[in-house]
Amino acid sequence: MRIKKSTLRFLLVYVLLAAAFIGFWIFIINGVIRKDMDDFEAAQPAHKMDEFVKVIESGDISSMDFAEASSRFEAPDIYKNTFSEAISGKKITYKESETSYDALAPVYELYAGEGDSELHIATVQLKAVNVKPLMYILTTQDWEVGSVTPIYEAGTGQELRVEIPDTYTAYVNGIQLEAGELDGEPEDYKEFEIVAQYVDVPKKIKYKVSGLLMDPAVEIRDASGTPVEYEVNGNVYSAGFTGGDVPEDIAETAIKNAKDISAIYAGDRTLKSMRDVFPEDSYLIPLFQNYIDHDLWMYSGHAEPKYSDEATSDYIRYNDNFYSVVVYFNKTMYLPKRDMTVTVTTHNTYYYIYQNDKWIIADMISMNEE
Repeated sequence: MRIKKSTLRFLLVYVLLAAAFIGFWIFIINGVIRKDMDDFEAAQPAHKMDEFVKVIESGDISSMDFAEASSRFEAPDIYKNTFSEAISGKKITYKESETSYDALAPVYELYAGEGDSELHIATVQLKAVNVKPLMYILTTQDWEVGSVTPIYEAGTGQELRVEIPDTYTAYVNGIQLEAGELDGEPEDYKEFEIVAQYVDVPKKIKYKVSGLLMDPAVEIRDASGTPVEYEVNGNVYSAGFTGGDVPEDIAETAIKNAKDISAIYAGDRTLKSMRDVFPEDSYLIPLFQNYIDHDLWMYSGHAEPKYSDEATSDYIRYNDNFYSVVVYFNKTMYLPKRDMTVTVTTHNTYYYIYQNDKWIIADMISMNEE
């Protein structure tokens, strides 16, 4: 069967036109796809991060908010300047954060330096703007730097600790320490163990302040707001209770009660006559009675005692129901039966509490050297 020449010519033209048509659309589609893919590649957030890194390497850190990264005890400019010095001249790199889950708000970690000297210097979050669909399954977008949070690791911060009674206040660079700086639970003072059975007593509290760049100015004030001296041991600033002058009426009462207690030991006063000076369940009563029963003979039958070097000191008012005072005196007695003169020194801290509308002795601690 022979095919007419006209038919061959038609088929040839048809094939050529079809090929041209297909080639045209392949060219168009390929061009569109290539452009879309180029647009998609250009819209990747890494390009924005590359631009941002160049800005940081140039020394421009104006995009970083140092107010949040800095300690509330120091001005943000201190952190900004120290941060700038820490990264100056170092190679800046970045990687996507492990906590980056939002494709339209990716998070990156910024680093300065290399190897062992590498510092984690900031967390950067980008945000997508002008988001447009691309080939139904992709998008293109522009990127802006949403936030930059400096990481203090870039600095050389120091930590300080403050240990004070909970009735005191402490200040760092003129700013009062608050609950947010507390470190651990309040601790009991051993010397208040007995008193705490009757009234509220102060406890020791500890504060911790981290991330300071400069040596701090520390001030500690007592319950009345008066600045007190403190000790510094390394980075620990500590203050205890500071005794002051003893009010005249308290001094008179303290001396009288101390002498009366001394009279019990010498057999010059009965324990019953002193009972109202102590709490009803005072642990001191059995101790006095034991002495009377077994050791009173040592000073019995003495001549009239003579007191000397009487003094009171270190008055501390802990709260409205609790104070302490130190009493000192020498008591000299001649013992006829033993033909000897003895001098007994009283040097005690007396802890007074307010109970049943009167001040009584909750505890007494000897300050005599063993």
